[in-house]
Amino acid sequence: MLLYADHQFDRAAAAGDGNAKGDHLDTARQNPLYRAPEAPVVPQLPPELAYIWAWFTLLNQKRQCGMAVNALTSAEILAWQARHQVRFDPFEEGVIDRLDALFMHHQNKKEP
Repeated sequence: MLLYADHQFDRAAAAGDGNAKGDHLDTARQNPLYRAPEAPVVPQLPPELAYIWAWFTLLNQKRQCGMAVNALTSAEILAWQARHQVRFDPFEEGVIDRLDALFMHHQNKKEP
């Protein structure tokens, strides 16, 4: 699941012009002269973990932003659980925390 998330976060990262990298790739593929490099295997979302990915994307929409994107706080996660009447078990909490750490890594990554 983390490989899938890493791929999705990388596609969503802003390119130099502010647009998502994935949008640039999709547009380039529409050009008849475009020759795609040998595509790496795109990680797939494990179906048994899809519900956690869906929860994370919903949580991510409620993320606080100040001067930069902030990590999800425990209060935000607990409030989301209360609002949606969901209770994470320890495994799900761990996956959400790791997804958040990976998301923050992509947000703070400096591109050359």
